Amino acid sequence: MCGTPKTNISATIPKTPFRSFMATMSLAQRKRFAEVANRAEERREIRENYQRQITEKDKLNSQHRAKPSLLAKLKSWCDQTVKLMG
Repeated sequence: MCGTPKTNISATIPKTPFRSFMATMSLAQRKRFAEVANRAEERREIRENYQRQITEKDKLNSQHRAKPSLLAKLKSWCDQTVKLMG
């Protein structure tokens, strides 16, 4: 009948069981892998902290940098004009 559910043939179980790459390693190899991965994680954290400090420092510098007043802009423009004519 048309209303009966059909089996999905493409969803068959694979013949060979899946094994992770860690299962093929010896105990010493797994220990070495963990050490290298931990060092990489530490370096990544140091790099992220450094980048965060730089961005925070840039934000603080940009916030505290005072914009020149109109008088200061006019004085600067006059100084540049005098240097050009001078």
